[in-house]
Amino acid sequence: MSRIRFVAVLLCFSGVLQAAENDVVISEAMMTVAELTNYERTSTLAEVVAVLDALDSQTDLMHRERLLLTEQGRDVPLVVLADPPVTTPEEAFQSGKLVVYIQANIHGGEVEGKEASLIAMRDILFGDKQHLLENQILIFVPVYNADGNDTMSENSRPNQELSPAVTGIRAANGYDLNRDGMIIEALETKALYDNVINTWDPDLLVDLHTTNGTWHGYSLTYAPSYHTAGEALPSDYTAYQMLPAIQAAVKGKFDLDFSWYGGFDYRDWPPKEFRTYSHAPRYLTNNMGLRNRMAILSETFSHDRFYKRVHAANAFIEEILEYTYVHGAEIQSINFGADVAARNSAIGQEKGVRFEMVPLPEPLDLLSYNYIPYEKDDGTVDYVRSSELVVTEGVLNYNAFMPTLTSTVPSSYIFSSAFVGLANKLEEHGVEVDILEADATFTGEVFVVEGIDKTNFPLNGHQNSILDGEFQSATRSFSRGDYVVSLNHRLAYLIFYLLEPQADDGLVFWNLFDEYLGSELAADNPVEFPVFKVL
Repeated sequence: MSRIRFVAVLLCFSGVLQAAENDVVISEAMMTVAELTNYERTSTLAEVVAVLDALDSQTDLMHRERLLLTEQGRDVPLVVLADPPVTTPEEAFQSGKLVVYIQANIHGGEVEGKEASLIAMRDILFGDKQHLLENQILIFVPVYNADGNDTMSENSRPNQELSPAVTGIRAANGYDLNRDGMIIEALETKALYDNVINTWDPDLLVDLHTTNGTWHGYSLTYAPSYHTAGEALPSDYTAYQMLPAIQAAVKGKFDLDFSWYGGFDYRDWPPKEFRTYSHAPRYLTNNMGLRNRMAILSETFSHDRFYKRVHAANAFIEEILEYTYVHGAEIQSINFGADVAARNSAIGQEKGVRFEMVPLPEPLDLLSYNYIPYEKDDGTVDYVRSSELVVTEGVLNYNAFMPTLTSTVPSSYIFSSAFVGLANKLEEHGVEVDILEADATFTGEVFVVEGIDKTNFPLNGHQNSILDGEFQSATRSFSRGDYVVSLNHRLAYLIFYLLEPQADDGLVFWNLFDEYLGSELAADNPVEFPVFKVL
């Protein structure tokens, strides 16, 4: 039973008014800036904190702590809602309840999830969603990228068509935070792993975004965690059971059309293909798939007005939580089963390290704005978008991935004690790194490096690396004090993706080995990748 502190009938104060009919009337302080300005403005971090203060002052079901202090000195709040109250990950684990983590504003200009999260928290604490705390623990970070959010300027998100006119910027001090899931360099990412992922271990992560401009016809599009090398079941359950059920619920309750995330090329009209984004686990939702957990990417439609985007995001958040309220035990069971499978059967499997996007078996009936062809003065054909919504049947839905290159999952990886930075990076991911207690010899594979290719475009300041070479069977000796990483571990597939030399988003890709490999190659020496695979 929720323990909300009310005052006497019809007595209004700085928090809540309880009317004679037992209705709850929220105070002005609990309203978001977006609501109070007729959706002409979005909140600064301080204004978000003010709403949290107002909510917190009238309930004991909210626990607050610091996610991080940003590079620019902003104190980012993390909010835990639970009934009875929960203040530590240990208490959450002991409760046996599902843990759901919802974050917004990872890109500072994508603002609707921030406002929708506050509205959802208010509905859960004081509105008609109080039942959602009966059997689940909800963690919110409404402003993940506080420095980006508060670096506000006009038209920083042109696809949002000045709705609102002033928003934050995408990056946080030069980092795109949604590309940092593997190398973990930004303060925000380090804090997320330290204070949420590796501690609270959420069963489901929800990441709230806005699209970059595709003129589809949906109020919101979504994607599951693309599991790639990981266990398939958590991702498949999200994609083919959870999200379709939520899609139907939102359509029935609000007449909102939600569908798969993706885009199309209007210059090939009508569209033949609808393509999602990359499978790479640098994206936080995809990273959860390698951790045997579920995740949902939410993308509201950038060309909708701000109030519509907030409504769509809020409907999505609350319907996700309605689903997890009913199916929480099933979600926990699937995730636990994936943990067991990864620990017990990953070793020896052939798993993908590079992937290509492929269509799902069922094509999509795509709702989008129509395009009208016309001949330009130079004789070429171009297209202009109309205001008419149309459905194009049979569009190939490229929302899955298949491996183009595989490798064997070893029983362990071993590397020299000189690579302290590598050991520390693995531990940031929550991976256990052991130390050899005595000299030993192992049989397995080495990867012989023939060259290093570089990508054509930088990511977060990295000119990423791709290794050329091949595996060879080998026996190698290691010394007492060298590092050993066992894959008899629930994070086996994450470890595999991080350490495989040919992985398309592993630590090689993020330049962790460039200095060592480059110096050896410059000396024209045969170079063995310094992480040995024990088979």
